[in-house]
Amino acid sequence: MKTTVAGIAFGVLAAAIFSFHSHAAAETDACSLVTAAQVSAAVGFQVEDGKHVTPTFVKTCSWTGTAGGGVQTVTLNLQTGAFFDGAKKQAAVMVAAGAAVKSAGVGDDSYFYVLGTQVDLWVKKGANACKITIYKQIPVEQKQAIELSLAKQVVAKL
Repeated sequence: MKTTVAGIAFGVLAAAIFSFHSHAAAETDACSLVTAAQVSAAVGFQVEDGKHVTPTFVKTCSWTGTAGGGVQTVTLNLQTGAFFDGAKKQAAVMVAAGAAVKSAGVGDDSYFYVLGTQVDLWVKKGANACKITIYKQIPVEQKQAIELSLAKQVVAKL
């Protein structure tokens, strides 16, 4: 009897591990959703190939400018639809602190979150979501246009 229980427990554990590895392997790599050429075209400066902050966390990808001129980086962060919903509620609360929230019109739901000169574009499509941010000292409207251009390319692959 102990052997049978141990065998069943081992089988359940093995199935759980296999399921976890299968899910992890299927996880979307943020760097695969847009190319350096697409990012360069959108931002108007050359960027390096996308890189992960850490090699094992593929839900965030950053493209960094190859020329000088200050920080010039674009970041794509993948999230769940539920995370998007929570972030949108928090953004609405931050309006009282001076933030602006404006509809972006892409995906199933989207908004620009603007605080000072920093702009984040949040997009939700089905159960998936992402945040796109450009780090460059340019006007807010220009950041919004660039992020929207990139979001349209990303949403097509979510």
